[in-house]
Amino acid sequence: MKKYNFLLVTLFLIAGCSNAPKETPSKLTLGLAQSTVTKGANQTEITKVLGAPNIISKDKQGNETWTYDRISRDAESSSGSGVGFGALFGWVFAGGRSSASSSTSNRSLTVIITFDDNKNVIDYAYQSLEF
Repeated sequence: MKKYNFLLVTLFLIAGCSNAPKETPSKLTLGLAQSTVTKGANQTEITKVLGAPNIISKDKQGNETWTYDRISRDAESSSGSGVGFGALFGWVFAGGRSSASSSTSNRSLTVIITFDDNKNVIDYAYQSLEF
């Protein structure tokens, strides 16, 4: 029975330490949208590169319209510290300095693609904002 318990514990340890499969989300960028979305491009080609759209709708003429809407946030922070001259003489004269800074930027990319009845691009527009 102890052999089976040891084997079971070993199996759980190996399974617990293994890495989960990484998801590779589509990294939609303005450059990728500009190089992929062209008049006449097929829905299949666009889905392979850009992934699934956020919204699928129909316009007034009955054409299928895909909307990709992505928002990303980049945060950066840094900190530093130093020891002053007084620290050389012990804790009574200890001196120091520290500094910290951080910044964030937000990006928004919206791509709207309209397809004809043959599922080919007839019109597209995109907007990229950084704030």
